[in-house]
Amino acid sequence: MRYLLILFICLLISCEKKVSLFNQVSYLNSKIDFRNDLTENQNFNLVEYLYYYNGGGVSTGDINNDGLVDIYISSNQGSNKLYLNLGGLSFKDITDLSGVGSEGEWKTGVYMVDINGDGFVDIFQTRLGGYKNIAGKNELYINNGDLTFSERASEYGLDFEGFSTHVAFFDYDADGDLDIYLLNHSVHTERSYGSSELRFNKSEKSGDKLFENKLNEGNFKFKDVSEKSGILSSNIGYGLGVSLSDINRDGCDDIYISNDFRENDYLYINNCDGTFSESLEEYIRYTSRFSMGSDISDINNDSYPDIMVLDMLPQDEKVLKNSVGEDSYEIYKMKLGFGFNKQFTKNTLQLNNGNGSFSEISQLLDLHATDWSWSTLLEDFDLDGNNDIYVTNGIVRRPNDLDYISFLSNEKIVGGLVQNPDLDNRDLVGNMPEGKVTNYAFRNESNFKFKDVSNDWGLNYLGFSNGATYDDFDNDGDQDLIVNNINDKAILYNNNSKIISENNHLKIKFEGDHFNTQGVGAKVTLWVNGKIFYKENFLNKGFMSSKSSGLNFGLGEIKKVDSLSVLWPSKKTQKLFSINANQIITLQEKNATIKQNFKKNTNEIFSDLSDKNLINYSHNENLFNDFNRERLIPFMISREGPALAVADIDGDEINDIFIGSPSFQKSELLLGQQNGKFVVSDQKHLSEDYLSEDVDAIFFDVDNDSDLDLYVVSAGYEFSELTNSLKDRLYINDNNNFYRSDKLDQIIQHNSVVRNYDYNQDGYDDLFIGGRVVYDGYGKSPKSYLLENQRDGSFKIDTVFDNLGMITDAQWQDFNGDGLKDLITCGDWNNVNLFYNDGKSLIKDLNFIGNNIYGWWFSMEIADLNNDGRLDVILGNQGNNNKLKPTDSSPIKMYINDFDENSRDENIITYMDNGKEYPLANKDELTKELNYLKRDFFYYKDFSGLEINEIFTDEILEGSKTLSVNNFNSMVLINDGINFIKKDLPIISQVSPVRDIQIFDYNKDKIIDILLFGNNSNVSTYFGTFESSYGILLEGKGDGTFNYINQKKSGLKIKGDVTKILSLDKNKSKFVIGKNNDKISIISLVNEK
Repeated sequence: MRYLLILFICLLISCEKKVSLFNQVSYLNSKIDFRNDLTENQNFNLVEYLYYYNGGGVSTGDINNDGLVDIYISSNQGSNKLYLNLGGLSFKDITDLSGVGSEGEWKTGVYMVDINGDGFVDIFQTRLGGYKNIAGKNELYINNGDLTFSERASEYGLDFEGFSTHVAFFDYDADGDLDIYLLNHSVHTERSYGSSELRFNKSEKSGDKLFENKLNEGNFKFKDVSEKSGILSSNIGYGLGVSLSDINRDGCDDIYISNDFRENDYLYINNCDGTFSESLEEYIRYTSRFSMGSDISDINNDSYPDIMVLDMLPQDEKVLKNSVGEDSYEIYKMKLGFGFNKQFTKNTLQLNNGNGSFSEISQLLDLHATDWSWSTLLEDFDLDGNNDIYVTNGIVRRPNDLDYISFLSNEKIVGGLVQNPDLDNRDLVGNMPEGKVTNYAFRNESNFKFKDVSNDWGLNYLGFSNGATYDDFDNDGDQDLIVNNINDKAILYNNNSKIISENNHLKIKFEGDHFNTQGVGAKVTLWVNGKIFYKENFLNKGFMSSKSSGLNFGLGEIKKVDSLSVLWPSKKTQKLFSINANQIITLQEKNATIKQNFKKNTNEIFSDLSDKNLINYSHNENLFNDFNRERLIPFMISREGPALAVADIDGDEINDIFIGSPSFQKSELLLGQQNGKFVVSDQKHLSEDYLSEDVDAIFFDVDNDSDLDLYVVSAGYEFSELTNSLKDRLYINDNNNFYRSDKLDQIIQHNSVVRNYDYNQDGYDDLFIGGRVVYDGYGKSPKSYLLENQRDGSFKIDTVFDNLGMITDAQWQDFNGDGLKDLITCGDWNNVNLFYNDGKSLIKDLNFIGNNIYGWWFSMEIADLNNDGRLDVILGNQGNNNKLKPTDSSPIKMYINDFDENSRDENIITYMDNGKEYPLANKDELTKELNYLKRDFFYYKDFSGLEINEIFTDEILEGSKTLSVNNFNSMVLINDGINFIKKDLPIISQVSPVRDIQIFDYNKDKIIDILLFGNNSNVSTYFGTFESSYGILLEGKGDGTFNYINQKKSGLKIKGDVTKILSLDKNKSKFVIGKNNDKISIISLVNEK
């Protein structure tokens, strides 16, 4: 009985102990005892070489073709190690036997691949050489087939000496052998600084190189074809990551290069003729700033590869505030002026839209901040059919620590570096704080949702992890991990997916023709029950690392694959059907015979007519920086134009367009023509008002004389309320000539919106005017107005709304079915207000759901979304692709007060993190605005990690005007006849601010569909930029919910800050799009253009 009780207790304990997805394999069992230990000395350290702490790579491959994957690990200073897989996750160190120790400093990336097509895996080692006291050239170890290798880099023309980081092998010219992209980096010199034109200056030691393999011609020597093929080879390319993929799915392999510091990342699109076009800015709106490791894989199972690039944004509040942040807005704009692309300090995940564009969504998925990150691996680790993410982290010393930078700026230190020979570089390094960080794992839960499972999966190692890759070391059908750490043992992780779940898999091996024996670059697509899975057989996986050839598909509960298609680099294809899961299949190129044709997508819903030159107008903003006046506001208010209004002015049954200009540019009236073009109508009074900044406008008949007059709203934020150009204007139409009226009440403030409706039912349209902002007082509530039409072309103020807040949009619609239109408004740091019209006054609905939803609202539209006869509300908000994620329990707040008693209010924005409230601004930003704080916080460490009530007294905070936001989602409010029900729009709708909305029925199914447009690039550099939308088409399902129509199908690819979209015809088949500081666009439904 006693023994039964003990057995029961043991079983109970065993059942309660949860087995994590990964477990570390003890080196006592694995025999992998490798350490990448760094020994700094006076001659070579971080001060002398800025990439001293980048660590080493790791590579995997089957060197003896026994079906077991072996491991090669790179040491910066010591001996590399080659471990032969004996099975059962046990390995044998055969470094000395094999002759691949690669002794001496300074080794970087490693790669295992069959370079000469003899069927045996070779090893390529990149090195730093010819710098300081470091000598060394890149090495190529050719496999002799007997567990020994011979170094033959010189014989192959690959013994490059310089600043090599890593290599990538692929058949870029589809000739049957493997070519090499050599990724190099640079160090800071006087030649590193200047404009982007420096990227065209060749650097022999720092510039990247492309080597063409001539094996198919019987020549072992590789040929440098960098210049001929269009590869940039300058010393401003601080290359830290190289990834390969067929980005645009044209069958030719493209290259993504992640560059550190100011230089752009590079996206080389393969022209399929032996050349590449660097096309990053054509495809991608912005990138990481200190780009490090990268990986490319399909994260949403749409068969288009997505790009993840790592940076060094800390998640920890104290580390964040003690680290160098974003550039000031002036420096950021200066870099753009030098020709560099937009870059921000955060991880980026570029979602491939399938139409030559990417939407950056890292913040939407909470993947943007993993600290000092190196390897990112996108792979299905739990075999559920979705690619997960693993990230390695850590830096031995943090050179970007602000207190350390201040220490270096000390006069005694600066002078000592020159005058004091006893000042040791190691002393300088010793003043940097340590940067141990845990590694991260994110589980892909599908539908653009990732969960941090670092702890749950057993992958939260704390240290300095750099190179890493995955492979199936025990042949059990799931991907294990090998991680290279600085000053610690390498870690082998065993994946327990096959133990803890019943998920299925399919493993693919490749046998290529000619010299590409491993089928590097082959692409495989699986189809199962309407689902699609896509992977590419490229070996660059992990920072300075690589994996063996082969693919592993997680299938979840799927037990049989309907069909499989493989595309080889030769463009040959093969298709298999009805494949059982949980097996290894070998695809042979000799069985692929059909050459695949790549056709351009011709089934788009919308066509962009911008290149047809239908409108010759560009909105050109004047130079004004809101942040110079109010440093702590989140975004500019001065850049909310252009104004747009559409109507048939001249009675020819073709709509005309009014385009409201920024300050110092004429607004224009453009008349529509039979050929679809628009020509300028000369309007003297419009031209005279060029100082005004126009943000909204409407055509309506003010005086009931059967023609349309024009009301224009002025704003801009740069002019005070004493400025005449800030007045709204009313233009009376007299035989298609518009004359400025002098009968408009003198409302001089920054307004946002005008909406017309005869609210007193006297037969003349009245106006609601929304106030946008108080001059030099962001956050204070401007006045909004009801203007009553006096029936003589003039208006008088009927109602003043003093506390409606900063209004951004409004609509008149009849929500309660009484025949009178009601007023609904939304705004910035504001809620959504509904006022019912009883024919005499507007009465606020105190029970309306919008009263409690506070956002950075930009737009709204009203429609019956579920065909129940009741009007619903569509609301355009900031979106959640943002560092800030406000909720009811964790709101964003803005405190408005004269904190420094200089008779001028400041704005202090805060956010919540784990129940604590922190300031958005860092020490430099706050003390620049509030100089007195410098006395309280001399060191950055005195400030970092402080909550807002540790910086300001409770008395000051409680005495401040406080605004809050609890929701950034764009949404719909569904009217059920009694209440409104909130429903968020699909997650992809949250990628950017929604600044305007159009409703229509594109597919003629009598259900409302929605067009969303937006973006906002004129924001504080803390936020980076919000430019991930190209226009979003949502197809109505008839129940108030919507399906996102992907960009490839919708055809929408409108870049820029869209502030207005209006229909150009009554069928709503053609739309005019107003973009801030950009050309006007027109889009049309393809089947009706």
